[in-house]
Amino acid sequence: MKKFILIIIGITVLSCHQNTETTDSYVIEVTSFHYKPSVNSDKFWEEDSKIQDLYTSKQPGYISRESGYSKDTNEVVVVVRWQTMNDAEASMAKFMSDNSVASYVNMIEGSTMKMSRYLKQ
Repeated sequence: MKKFILIIIGITVLSCHQNTETTDSYVIEVTSFHYKPSVNSDKFWEEDSKIQDLYTSKQPGYISRESGYSKDTNEVVVVVRWQTMNDAEASMAKFMSDNSVASYVNMIEGSTMKMSRYLKQ
């Protein structure tokens, strides 16, 4: 009987383990752009690091955000994961006019901005 109880406890504990990586479907939003030539790169990356705290993480459906830079192409890439396509669309619709990110938006060379969204199955 003790062995049975220990097995049940073990199964219960193992079934309660939660994986921090979601296995459900979600949206991967990939945005690329150049920042304006007149922009100081250190200032740009300061502003970029604020975006997650000031704006993105506060949006419904937010999962994660990361950004990077290619010296070869002088291009910035931002990858954001959203719970749904509607969450991603709502965030971007608001982003370009939101006062909390205005300084960052003004650093972006708008004509170079490209965005794609992909559904993770």
